[in-house]
Amino acid sequence: MRFAPVFDDKESAILIAMYEAENNTYTSYTLAWKLNPTVQVGTPPAAVAFAETRDATERLIVRGLVHGERFTGADGVYFNKLKLTSKGERAAIQQKKTVKENEKALADVVERIKSERQR
Repeated sequence: MRFAPVFDDKESAILIAMYEAENNTYTSYTLAWKLNPTVQVGTPPAAVAFAETRDATERLIVRGLVHGERFTGADGVYFNKLKLTSKGERAAIQQKKTVKENEKALADVVERIKSERQR
């Protein structure tokens, strides 16, 4: 029996963003800003967002789901031309389905709680 892979919120967001990308590629920077649109570049929160995104990307690379060109710069290691592997595409498709199922289940629970409170 095989279990479905488990991804944290950041890994899940990366997989889905990369799958839905029009040109299928990101850099560490464009991915960080895509996932954290409210942070202002050059601020401490932006540095945290970048580091968290890079760390999650590295975890996906270790699992063979993402690949890209690795470089070192002022912010440490970063990646260019990030793409999903074929295994990553399959995982992203499954993760999209899982996220939608979880959102529906959560909405159902919230609705049930509201109706029980009205009684």
